[in-house]
Amino acid sequence: MLALHAETLVLSSGRTHLRSGNVPEWTEFADRTPDGRRLDLTFMAQSNATEYTLQIRQDDVRQDWVVQLNGKRLGKLFLMEADLVHTLPIPTGRLTNGENTLSITPPRDNDDIFLRDIRIDSRPLTNVLHEATLNVRVTDKATGREIPCRLTVVNEHGTLMPLIAPSNSVTLAVRPGVAYTANGRAELGLPAGACTVYATRGFEWSVATQHMNVAIGGTTRLSFELSRAVPTPGWVSCDTHVHTFTHSRHGDATIDERMVTLAGEGIELPIATDHNTNIDYADSVARTGTAEWFTPVTGDEITTMAGHFNIFPVEPEARVPDFQISVWPRLMIE
Repeated sequence: MLALHAETLVLSSGRTHLRSGNVPEWTEFADRTPDGRRLDLTFMAQSNATEYTLQIRQDDVRQDWVVQLNGKRLGKLFLMEADLVHTLPIPTGRLTNGENTLSITPPRDNDDIFLRDIRIDSRPLTNVLHEATLNVRVTDKATGREIPCRLTVVNEHGTLMPLIAPSNSVTLAVRPGVAYTANGRAELGLPAGACTVYATRGFEWSVATQHMNVAIGGTTRLSFELSRAVPTPGWVSCDTHVHTFTHSRHGDATIDERMVTLAGEGIELPIATDHNTNIDYADSVARTGTAEWFTPVTGDEITTMAGHFNIFPVEPEARVPDFQISVWPRLMIE
């Protein structure tokens, strides 16, 4: 049993290895004996009169692990095979006076994961993630122009830090430790402390790095310059298989966020291939201001019982092929 003190309740500080299946997910786990299939942490606390925040350091999560508090769902672990700090809001009144139990329950599919440093902060989620502010500007060294890019933020352990951005921003796509900007500018909230920020723009460009300490309540301003490291005259950077959560429920990127990430990674010819639908990126490109950075092409991933087939280019208003057909010769004609 653990007792609540000050503003933070530490539920677990050591490393816990969970395995949802009966065999190791990868050969690197073959010699490891997991601590169990699920994690249940019992602790003492008081009922929360305001929103609190759960923080979990997680690694190598590929499947949906559900997080519950006192038998009620709070959310899931974040789907990413990286060392990161994941945050979830604890709604008002979800903690009870006396004994409480936090549970992390396994998926049906095989997955090996690691958990450490699980704690409850008595502040609302936005307060925890906005202890300090990071203001970033990234430019092309050759021209001085602001350019789309990816920002990666890690703490002193190399762990991806939780970040927050203005909710009304259509030029940012933010996840734990990662922020894409469509215009080379980003204002991000993050926990105070030591961190390292990397600016990148796909493998054709250089990497810029800065280390700093961000103070509580302070704003740190950073400027990065990126330069082209791999000359590619006469070549075009393509991604011929692009999905969005908006239209295919793949991943978690909305169509606007996908435009931002395409620009930030330097993709010059993306093909829209959401399932059984012709998606035109024009409206989203206009909203995010990314028109000058890539030429989108409308395509379709025809998803049938006989297989999946990417087709492009197609007109946005063209008839979608009949995906109920399961005979190959008819599919080819269709």
